[in-house]
This record gives sequence, structure tokens and C-alpha cells, in this order.
Amino acid sequence: MEEFVEIRALRYYLAVCEYGTMSRAAEALHVTQPALSRQIAALERELGCDLLERHSRSVTPTEQGLYLRRRAQEIVGLADQTAADFTHDEGIVAGDIHIGAGESVAMRQVAQHIADFRARYPHVRFHLHSAIATDLIERLEHGLDDLVVLMSHPDNDRYGHLRLQPTDAWGVVMRKDDPLAAQEVIGPADLADAPLVMPERSWSDDGPLGPLGAWFGEHGRTLDVAATYNLSFNAALLVQEGAGRMLTLEGLTATGGNTGLTFRLLYPPAVSIIDVVWKRNTPRSRAVQLFLEELQA
Repeated sequence: MEEFVEIRALRYYLAVCEYGTMSRAAEALHVTQPALSRQIAALERELGCDLLERHSRSVTPTEQGLYLRRRAQEIVGLADQTAADFTHDEGIVAGDIHIGAGESVAMRQVAQHIADFRARYPHVRFHLHSAIATDLIERLEHGLDDLVVLMSHPDNDRYGHLRLQPTDAWGVVMRKDDPLAAQEVIGPADLADAPLVMPERSWSDDGPLGPLGAWFGEHGRTLDVAATYNLSFNAALLVQEGAGRMLTLEGLTATGGNTGLTFRLLYPPAVSIIDVVWKRNTPRSRAVQLFLEELQA
């Protein structure tokens, strides 16, 4: 089997995707435009497909190009991370630590550890990537993240994991003029008669999943789910415009003031446990190992 394309070719292709024109990408890469065009053409010949749609003043990735861009980001990122692990003296704790996480106020505990760790090892740089659990597990498996922070994930025993002390409480974000805003807490039956905006990790066509599935119980079969979301900012806009009430974790969405929104906890309480997860039996840089020991202390 022939060796796959060079890392340099993938870097060139990513630059073209980022800047949208050959000329701007060539300038950023400090190469001539004809040289860059030849490199991209050679890449297309090697892969046997068109990677870019050429327009009069710009280029955009084709469907195959979008797939390559996603894979190239993973390959180039892993190559850079691997190279960085070998560039520092053994006596110096330095390098990069990549952490993936879902949205959670429990990340404040991780942030405190990062601040303390950086105070002792200022040559270490942290990279945070926010995503849903399925994307985080994929990044962990591909070596793009060293650690990931997951909420109530059902398959953590496959990995090394550390349970953080705080838990996240579920509640409802709604408009201040919503009739439910007069209540101190919200029960399952209260949410059965109006549209909901649900986190996509907690919803399937068969009904709510995880802690919310257990909380709704039999009421979960009759929910009117107007929309699902993965990050809460845009979901809050749906609530403000009257599209539904949003199920979310406490502290993630701004309420009060001039937002026009308010938050109420679910009752009985529904909580998500928080785990820091890593791959077992995988070589780790000294910086990652020390930070993991910091979390476990």
C-alpha cells in the first residue's frame, strides 16, 4: 500500500480551506501561488478526486474535500502534538495538554487545577475543546485530546476515570412571563403541555435519556420536543423567542437582568455526575502525567 500524502500537503490544503483563496493562502504559507496550486493539484491526483470547487475569486471544499479537511485537522493536530512532546528537555515540564469537555460549571474545578498547575509549570499550555460526549470520545480515541470531561457518561469503565466532587443540577430556562416562572421548582407533569428545547445528548426518538429520562419517567413518552441543541447559547435564543422551555444544567445560561429569562430547578432533583476520563495504557507526556496526578491528589 502506498504511503499516504505528506503532512505538508495537508497543511497547505487546510490553509486553502481556511483563507478561501489560493492567493491569500499562499501569502500566509510564504509560498508562491503557482507552487501552492501545483501542490493542491498533486494532492487531488493522488486521492483521485476534486477537493475544491473553483469559483471566479474563491475556492470551497467539495464533499470529499470537507471529509479530508476534517481528517487533515486530526492528522496535523496529532503530528504537532507528538512533535511538541519531544522538543523539551527532560528536566523541564513543558508542552501542551489538550482537554475536551462538555458544558458544565464543574469545569471550574478543572480550571482551578489548571491555574495552580500553571503557577508551578509556566511552560505548559492548555487547549480546551468544547463538544458533546460522542465527539469528545472520538477525539480521545484518536489521540486529539489527552483528557475529556464527561457528564453521566454510561461507558466510563472502558477508560481510566476520576470522579469530580461536584454534580450538575438540571433545571428549566424559561421566559419570565411563563406561567411556570411563578413556581419555585418544576415537576415532570409541569413540562408535559408545552414545547421543550432538549440537549441532544439527552434525547432520542424513543424519549429522554440519562438522568432526564429517569426524571421524566412515564411523562417522557408524551413530551413535545420542538428542538434539540448541543451548546446552550443558541438554545437560549429559542427560549427568548418563545419556541419552548429549555432543559439545561444550572449555571450555564445567563438569566435575570435584561435577558427576559429565569431558571428553575427540577424536583425531585435530577443531577449529572462529572468524570475526567483518559485512555488506559497509552503513553502520556510528562506534563499530562503530572497534571493527571494533580487532579487525583
